[in-house]
Amino acid sequence: MNDFDARMRRLFADADTRPGFEARVLARVAAFEALPAASRLADAERRRGLLRRRLRREAWVNGAIVGGIGTAGVAAVLRHGSTVTQWALEFAAAAADPSLSAGFVLAVLAASAWPLRRGFLPR
Repeated sequence: MNDFDARMRRLFADADTRPGFEARVLARVAAFEALPAASRLADAERRRGLLRRRLRREAWVNGAIVGGIGTAGVAAVLRHGSTVTQWALEFAAAAADPSLSAGFVLAVLAASAWPLRRGFLPR
């Protein structure tokens, strides 16, 4: 238990527990509300610009990943065409089995219903 206590002390070592905490928080909130609307708007625009740049960078990275995977797939087909063809034919033969197809459909339905069950979708 001493290890837990030591970790908790380290975790909360910087917590402000001095008297008058609520008054200091209310003063900070009042100071923020006293800022001119233009200053708050400029701050919101700055955060929006940062978010836009981050999302644009993530989109480029995602595009590069998709392009790399596609290039690797084309290279695999060109280099090992007969083996890839054999795998595709084996997969097509397995997919023709009704029990496997039904199992796959059920798995896809369960996977698509999972976010609904977990409450991840916006309300």
